[in-house]
Amino acid sequence: DENGHGTFLASVACGSEDIQNDFTGAAPEAELLVVKLRQPGKELRDFYFIPENKECYAETDIMLGIAWAEQIATEQNRPLVICIGFGCNHGNHNGGSALCDYLDSIAQRRHRAVVIATGNEAVKQHHYLGRVESVLQPDRIEINVEKRMGFYAEVWDLAPERISIVVQSPTGERRPVSGQQTSGSRTYQFLYEGTTLTVDFRDGGRVSRDQLIFLRFANASEGIWTLLIYPQNVVNGIFHIWLPMEGMTEGRVYFLNPNPDTTLTMPSDAVVSMAVGGYQATTGASYLESGRGFLSGGYTKPDFVAPAVEVSGKGLRGQYIRETGTSVAAAITAGACAQILEWAVVKQ
Repeated sequence: DENGHGTFLASVACGSEDIQNDFTGAAPEAELLVVKLRQPGKELRDFYFIPENKECYAETDIMLGIAWAEQIATEQNRPLVICIGFGCNHGNHNGGSALCDYLDSIAQRRHRAVVIATGNEAVKQHHYLGRVESVLQPDRIEINVEKRMGFYAEVWDLAPERISIVVQSPTGERRPVSGQQTSGSRTYQFLYEGTTLTVDFRDGGRVSRDQLIFLRFANASEGIWTLLIYPQNVVNGIFHIWLPMEGMTEGRVYFLNPNPDTTLTMPSDAVVSMAVGGYQATTGASYLESGRGFLSGGYTKPDFVAPAVEVSGKGLRGQYIRETGTSVAAAITAGACAQILEWAVVKQ
């Protein structure tokens, strides 16, 4: 563990009792299965413009790690709690990804619990909720890019809605993006900015068939980029846009008129698994940055909240430190699940 995140979460979930320092994990005698995820290759980082110093993981590797833990628990006929303390802003936030489906399939099995942090994106200005009903009144979305860099935006219109987009650069250049396309890719050049826009169309999710319009801005100039959204097939006109998570780009990029709801990160949008938000235990107040629901399809998430502010645990060098975030709340919940499974399954 290079950054101490996994070490801290493990200590919170099941750290041994330390009477002298008044510390104990939530399930201090639980046993650990630890998965060290590898970093993705340069191609994946380059495509999503992820800085070299930022940790990120491939969805397939996460699924392999879960499969390994499930295999061992099955072979030894023991209960298993899976704790996931990370996430991303990809997907339609409706539980339709392959990882969400897999986690839900595990969560529905006997003697299993899946606990996922909802992330800390509520006030980071990375979600936009829009509604359009008339081509005469398009929705105007402004994105502030603080420095020249690459970034992407995922535009999701909920089936059977269909929209079209006009992308406007800071200097006023416009490029129309058709919403009638259901697959394929197109590339546009903004001459004054020196920016290349690649647009990919696809139907996302095996159940909902929501449409994803993936906008990839390479070498985007700083300033205000504007999206004009026009309706093409209207039922209620609602659509969502998500930008990359905080720290996943070289500089800051955010909406000038964001929406703090539906900011829980994938895979906490899994329907059956436990999505855990955070609160301040000493005051009972909400943790402001805790990722919020509902899911874009209306499911109620998060399921509940747990302490997430200034929680004590172990650092990399064995010292006690305090950390804040919903991953801490997930670790506490994972320990609680282990206690319940011990009581119900092991001790019957």
